[in-house]
Amino acid sequence: MKKLIAALGVGLVFTLLSVSVHNAFLLNDYKNTSAVDKAEILIEPGDSGSEIALKLREAGVIKAEKVFYKIAINDKRSKSITPGIHEIDLEISASTALEQLLDPKRNRGLFGFIEGLRKSEILDLLAKSKLVSGKYSGITKISDLYRTSNVEGFLFPAQYSIYPGSTFDQAIEQMVDRFYIAAKNSGIDKGFKNFSPYELLIIASMVQSEGDLNDFPKIAQVIYNRLKIGMPLQINATIDYATNTRGKIRLPYKRLDTNSKYNTYKYRGLPPGPISNPGEKALEATVNPASGDWLYYVTVKPGDTRFTKSFDQFNIWANEFRKNEDAGLFN
Repeated sequence: MKKLIAALGVGLVFTLLSVSVHNAFLLNDYKNTSAVDKAEILIEPGDSGSEIALKLREAGVIKAEKVFYKIAINDKRSKSITPGIHEIDLEISASTALEQLLDPKRNRGLFGFIEGLRKSEILDLLAKSKLVSGKYSGITKISDLYRTSNVEGFLFPAQYSIYPGSTFDQAIEQMVDRFYIAAKNSGIDKGFKNFSPYELLIIASMVQSEGDLNDFPKIAQVIYNRLKIGMPLQINATIDYATNTRGKIRLPYKRLDTNSKYNTYKYRGLPPGPISNPGEKALEATVNPASGDWLYYVTVKPGDTRFTKSFDQFNIWANEFRKNEDAGLFN
């Protein structure tokens, strides 16, 4: 009986101690999950969890550093807090502060763009973002593996944290460095068949510009099949690149006479450089093409791209495409 009472006593003490610790923890944390007043928190590259916690406490966002640090260290997402200027509510709970730091909409230093944009379009977007200082020098060093000085194709589509005070060149270097990671992950940096890494990047840029994500492996195979037999690539997107336009799905005939090495109707083989900045899926499809003998493809209607080896079949589908276009299916 005495042992039972002693055990109960120990249990009671432990419970009271736990409650005391829990209450002390809560007393060091705000309960609010939102506030009208806000603070700008500058997160710098390499900031540790304790440094972020200190900045939040000194700005009046959280009540105690240790509470935020304990929550952050137990949440794997905290590793995804990006550098930049974050707009965070004042006097909120530590868990809410973490959620707001992870919200990209609250980071004024974020810059991103979609797959398939051209260098000129990306530079224009970056200039308009006002996140960088100066102008682009145009002298970004590209790895010797690719044997080029042209950054077209190397500006990897992703979301970037542009640190306050960054120059235009530093932002571009960040994009190029991110491309190298994607190139390694996809394997294009190792080459494929008899194609060099740079030639694969050119192919990936055409794959990106020509079709839907699900069709990337087939489009890649069509390009390889045409190159193998010496057939002109006849990629419409290369004409658009040569004329600096964003064409409609049907290419105007007068553009086929464009005097440019990027005109893959007039010149056989690969164009001299990438025509867009491809994403990881296009890079992967380029070194993992689908198996098939196709030489032609046509998007008959949105979401319906068909592949064939037969030119006669291609013409039948092309007529179907024209009817659908005239009916407004592509508007």
